[in-house]
Amino acid sequence: MRRLLSEQIKVGINAMDEQQSHHARSVLRLTVGETVELFDRAGRSAEGVIDAIEPQVSVRVESIRPAAGLRTLVIASAVPKGDRADWMVEKMSEIGVTRWIPLRTERSVVHPEGVSKFDRWRRIADESAKQCKRPGVMEIAELLSLDALLRSIEPGAGLLLSTAGSPRPIHTTLDIRHSIFLIGPEGGWSEKEEKSMLDRGLTPVTLGPTILRIETAAVVAAGIVAACSFAP
Repeated sequence: MRRLLSEQIKVGINAMDEQQSHHARSVLRLTVGETVELFDRAGRSAEGVIDAIEPQVSVRVESIRPAAGLRTLVIASAVPKGDRADWMVEKMSEIGVTRWIPLRTERSVVHPEGVSKFDRWRRIADESAKQCKRPGVMEIAELLSLDALLRSIEPGAGLLLSTAGSPRPIHTTLDIRHSIFLIGPEGGWSEKEEKSMLDRGLTPVTLGPTILRIETAAVVAAGIVAACSFAP
């Protein structure tokens, strides 16, 4: 069934915005009377019938399915170079990451500013959600410094991907408190950053013996959490 993103699903007539209307008419070539699935960013969904195509696509909905109680998973990471960040956004969305927080760190190379890059990532997350039929849409946060992030999270409630010291294998640390994963730049965390994260009570973990790129680490970590969440 074809999916359309609605900013706010309601019982009755739902008017699609310009982008979704264009997608329905020109890309999916939907017609009046066809059944589609509407979904919103919060994870609610509904089956509906195309009621009109012009001037806006509108969908008639009889009932709404509430969002399922899914585990929250936040990835906070330095930003990869070039189109590797686009790939990372798409794959994290497919796996089920709830929110991605781009981080400014001492050794980061990429510090995206302005709205164009973030708008692009949000479009990628929207399109990925349609394609993979995930509940809701992965949120793309604004660029945040590591210090600001640490002040915003509960002490002890995160995992720090680290190659220093004796980090624990990630699969041995997964519990309900660990809902945010911090991934540094390819140059690694500075000693000061490592200390500030350990002082905040974050648990250092490893994904294995090799050094991974930012986007690889993000996707592997998210995949492990997703697999463990659905394990019997």
